[in-house]
Amino acid sequence: MANKLTTRDLIGSLIELQVDRDNQELMEPDNEASLIPIDKAIQEVKNQISRKTSGIDYMIVEMNKQTNLLDAEIATLMDEVKRLRGRKKSIKSSEDFFNKELLPMIIETAGNDGVFQTDTTRYKMYETWGPLEIIDEEAISDNYKRYKVEIDKKTARKAVIEAAEDGLGISGFKLEKVKRVRRS
Repeated sequence: MANKLTTRDLIGSLIELQVDRDNQELMEPDNEASLIPIDKAIQEVKNQISRKTSGIDYMIVEMNKQTNLLDAEIATLMDEVKRLRGRKKSIKSSEDFFNKELLPMIIETAGNDGVFQTDTTRYKMYETWGPLEIIDEEAISDNYKRYKVEIDKKTARKAVIEAAEDGLGISGFKLEKVKRVRRS
């Protein structure tokens, strides 16, 4: 069983055959017949590369199908998570209503000295500090403020590209050209 050549091997073979053809053409410029076997070999390698590329295209299409299926599944699961968070929020709202409205009202009206007792539980009213509200942010000392530095990459990218095209650079950034493939 012959080993199948990889795409990289095929491209290497194609380059070697083209170099051989160029050398043959330089050595014998008037002998077209000597180029025919090399041209056939070049065409065969190109056909093999084309078949491999078709296989790659098939694989990319299949991977795109899988990606789309996963995206749909993610969307469905996110909808379910959203629904469950809504249920959790309604349960939390009910619990807050019981703890902040209903039970304090029961303890105040039916309890003795801020204590209400049932067969299973003892409820006691007490006071504590509530959440801190900010009413005037300007009047607050800087000791109580936190700042977060955030880089605007989109704006910076445009400026770095403009500077790079002018042969300049902006310190603190690194932007390199990358090779990409567009399928059509």
